[in-house]
Amino acid sequence: MEEYIVYILTFMAVVIPTILYCMSDKSIRVSKSLTSESDLPFMLQVAEPFADVMDKIGIGELLCRISPAKAADYEKKIEFSGLKTSAKKIYCSQLFLAAALTILFSGAAFALSDEGAYTVVAAFLGCFVGWFMPKTGIDNIIEEKRTNIIRSLPYSIDLIASAMRGGLDFMAAVRFYANLTKQNPLRDEFLRMLHEMELGVGRLKALRNVADRIQIKEFTSFVSAIELGTELGSPLTDTMEIQGEEMRKARFALAECKAQRAPSLMLLPMAIFIMPAVFIIILTPIYIRMKEAGVSLF
Repeated sequence: MEEYIVYILTFMAVVIPTILYCMSDKSIRVSKSLTSESDLPFMLQVAEPFADVMDKIGIGELLCRISPAKAADYEKKIEFSGLKTSAKKIYCSQLFLAAALTILFSGAAFALSDEGAYTVVAAFLGCFVGWFMPKTGIDNIIEEKRTNIIRSLPYSIDLIASAMRGGLDFMAAVRFYANLTKQNPLRDEFLRMLHEMELGVGRLKALRNVADRIQIKEFTSFVSAIELGTELGSPLTDTMEIQGEEMRKARFALAECKAQRAPSLMLLPMAIFIMPAVFIIILTPIYIRMKEAGVSLF
């Protein structure tokens, strides 16, 4: 009987962290019958029907009133990520997942052990994971979009500057880039900026709106340089050329920084996915033999 406990603990030590990561990853999808056109993370898709019911009875509105600053932050993240949801539904999903995982984790701990302390710890763990999992999924989407924007910035600025040297104004050059480039997050932001400019928003104001949405320091510095160059009357193409070169250097520096961090980042997956299973396999047989020999361990 004891060897089956070893197998179960080893399986849980390896599989549970993987499942928790996949639940917060946007690349994991439910079947087509459950998915909508939105790119919601897996757990938000699972909790969406329950969140809709909770939102209709006013729970989402109540949570937004309790924490308005956090709700406003959620709305900004949802707007940038393009998810078809709202801060109210995010709050409802957090509440539902926290309750569901609390019951699931505490029930599993109670079934495996009669100790009440283990059940309490498992309940707290389930509540913590369930509450923060939707936020983690949204943050993963935003981080991926920001990374794609940083990668596309040098090429886009060079192309827009080249089009302006060819005789196009800024708005026409941005439209030229948007029509030439495949769909990506930066192209979508530029298209939105063009729409705002067509509605009467000034060029600098539209650029600042993009910077406020994406919140990337490289793009913010680019907007600041464009604004300063406009105030000083310097040629806009020269300013964009300099900024394109600086962003290219920043992109290479970021790639080098990530490459240097790779060895240290490997320690975390090893500690989470490998070490628990190794310790369980090594120590559990020792514990069983000591228990059979009548040695008091605790």
